[in-house]
Amino acid sequence: MLNNIEILSRVIMDDASREAKAILDKARKESDSIKEEGFRKAEELKKEAMKSQGQFDLLCDNAKMVSLAEFQARSEILGRKETIIKEVLQEVKKLFFSLPERKDYPKILKKLIRQALICLEADGSEFICRVNQRDHSLLSSSILKDLGGKTDKLLLLDKSPVDIVGGVIVFRSDLRVFYDNSLEAVFERNIQQMRCMAAEYIFEKR
Repeated sequence: MLNNIEILSRVIMDDASREAKAILDKARKESDSIKEEGFRKAEELKKEAMKSQGQFDLLCDNAKMVSLAEFQARSEILGRKETIIKEVLQEVKKLFFSLPERKDYPKILKKLIRQALICLEADGSEFICRVNQRDHSLLSSSILKDLGGKTDKLLLLDKSPVDIVGGVIVFRSDLRVFYDNSLEAVFERNIQQMRCMAAEYIFEKR
């Protein structure tokens, strides 16, 4: 499922990258302007520094102001980067959670079920699928038999729906072991990797 997430992430990031770069360019220009003005004043004071101790003290104070301005500019840029990454991930989440509306969602659901069964293959031979009310109609007995047969497992569908956006939660028949492959769980398991992808794609891609 990670490949699907990567594709979705890049679709969103393509749209977000222009705005992100525009914001960063503005922040960098502001930062450069602050530094240039500070250094200009520092150079002016340096020329006068030899005239009196008072001017030298003023030069030291100005140098501190320049360092503070640089720190504030860097902090502002980092803050804006964090905001952009959060906005991108929120858009990716919306798109990812809209997967059940796609025509190929039944195939995605089957893939999620197979992945869960593979993860649980050492924990038993009989398993129960739990999906939301809408997805019940996508899992006929023949589909479940086919999915279970590919992993040599008996797979049944729990008639009670579960409150998830999409995907599946697969339980061992005694309900003591399960694998959560709901869309919510898949997203949370991969959020850090998507965050790194977003940062790299938007801010490091040249």
